[in-house]
Amino acid sequence: MNAISLGPIAFDGARFAAVLAIGVFLAATRLIGRSASKRNERWATLVVLAWILGARAGFVLKHWADYETVPLDIFRVWQGGFLASAGWGAAALVVASIALHIGLKASLPLFTSAALASAAQLAALSLHSEGAPDLPSESLLALDGDVLELVPGPPLVLNLWASWCPPCRREMPMMQDLAATQPGVDFIFANQGESASEIARFIKRAGLDADDIFRDPSSALMQELKAVGLPSTLVFNTHGQLVASHTGEISRAGLRGMILKVKKGLP
Repeated sequence: MNAISLGPIAFDGARFAAVLAIGVFLAATRLIGRSASKRNERWATLVVLAWILGARAGFVLKHWADYETVPLDIFRVWQGGFLASAGWGAAALVVASIALHIGLKASLPLFTSAALASAAQLAALSLHSEGAPDLPSESLLALDGDVLELVPGPPLVLNLWASWCPPCRREMPMMQDLAATQPGVDFIFANQGESASEIARFIKRAGLDADDIFRDPSSALMQELKAVGLPSTLVFNTHGQLVASHTGEISRAGLRGMILKVKKGLP
């Protein structure tokens, strides 16, 4: 999946690229502009805030249909949902405003740092897109013991989860609700390592539909797909090729965007 694990913290590849870019920008601004470090640090913080707010606002506006009915989801930034191009646009406007205020020469550290941060993000995203795994040929078990063989077919949303995982529990009702509105796209919720009785208790307590919930008793999918944490959501096309992935809790808008991406790739 090309997600990144730093100790107990798991980053989706795209999110790690954004965090890396911010870190490079702040560090470079401080190192390049030593003679006015305090001032540069203040400007750099303002630029970073502009990037974050601009990227979030851009994503929300792009997916407003999903946020209109649940506006509080706008503030659930831990679910992801940032439009990088909107973030860079907002940051560029702030950098230009700073340059007008303090002069082009004095703002060169910001321009240079922004270029380095952009390069770091693009490099990280390039590495994230390489070596995407195909759909593994694994067997999953339904709660009644029937065997499901994973094979390429209709576009597939594959969610790796466990009942002890709070983000998994939070996102699953939304995912099943969205699944009902996506004809032609299969959803499989592959539980990692738990017994049928544990899963059945959770399904009953949460009031979920058991039809698309399966067991992966040995957590083979996590190993095959190199998933570094739960929940992990992956979208495969009709050829079994990975089109999009997300590590951690996902929003309705984020999941719909991943599904749209695979639909656009359909013949």
